[in-house]
Amino acid sequence: MSFSYRKIIIFLLSISTLIIFFYIIIINLTKKPFEIINFVNSNINEDFEVEITNNLDDINDYLKEYLFIENHLIKRKDNEIYIQINLKKSFALNNLTKEVIFYDNTTAPINYFKTSYLDKIKLIDISKNSIYINHYLKENFQILSSLFDIDQIEYIDDRRYNLVLSDGKIVMLPKVINSDFLNFIKNNIDIIEKSTNYEEFLDLRNFYNKTIRLK
Repeated sequence: MSFSYRKIIIFLLSISTLIIFFYIIIINLTKKPFEIINFVNSNINEDFEVEITNNLDDINDYLKEYLFIENHLIKRKDNEIYIQINLKKSFALNNLTKEVIFYDNTTAPINYFKTSYLDKIKLIDISKNSIYINHYLKENFQILSSLFDIDQIEYIDDRRYNLVLSDGKIVMLPKVINSDFLNFIKNNIDIIEKSTNYEEFLDLRNFYNKTIRLK
């Protein structure tokens, strides 16, 4: 008899435990409704979105570690959360180092981003190590882009750049890219291209020594 009572007590305790467990779950679900997470115009990949979702409670501290993020916005509406991640302005993509380079020299592995975002980065950095953007290049790259049809760029000897154009020609830039240099190119690039037959490179490294080489 005592054995039967023991089995009944164990059974009742097990049932009670299950009832209490499900009661707690139901209470928590009613207190905290299910939330839907939406990423707005997101350029980051799904795995990174999941990581962010898992760190919503301390998202400000969490995202500080990712220097390529300019800022973020979070809006709540009913049981939905809208997250907008704004990235810094990208400069180039390096397929050797598998990194995106941003204008402030921040770099980030390409696996943080969606393929559609990476496809929009037209400039390819072919440096062995990801390019360093000095103040000359940062201030004047848009002007250079208007003068040359640039496909690729390479950082040379930690001090200057080569531009690889869409037709395969290479433009070797001097270390200093200033208004004198840019004005010379603006005023003479058409003449250089029409009056010479250079097919491989335009060497401007010694521009300030009044020397230009073509091949």
